[in-house]
Formats: sequence, structure tokens, C-alpha cells
Amino acid sequence: MRARPREMVRLLATLRRSAQCRALRAAAAQEAVRLAQQEAVEEDADEAEPDSASSGEAGATGVETAHRRMH
Repeated sequence: MRARPREMVRLLATLRRSAQCRALRAAAAQEAVRLAQQEAVEEDADEAEPDSASSGEAGATGVETAHRRMH
């Protein structure tokens, strides 16, 4: 009879740990999606910069953008 409560405690601990791992994986996935979206927005902005720089103002911004991309 004593083995049953121990098994139940172990089962509950396993379920709790499983739920924590699922929550961590979900948070990591959300963060990865957020970072990917942020990078896509930055890439779109970088692609738009040379167009505006070549249409008139300073060519120095294009140099800074190219330098930034190398790193």
C-alpha cells in the first residue's frame, strides 16, 4: 500500500516537470519568431535605404549600411 502514494508523487512530479518543459519550449519558440520578424523588418529597412540614398541625398549612408552588414 505504501508504494502507491510514492508512485503517485513521482507521477505528479513528472507531469509538473513536463508542463514546465512545454512552457519553456513555447516561450523559446515565441522568442525565435519575434526575433525572425524583427530581422525581417530590419532587412526590409536596409533594402529601402540604398534606394532613398541613391535618389538624392548623401552616398555616405550607403557606405555605413554596407559596413554594418559585414559585421
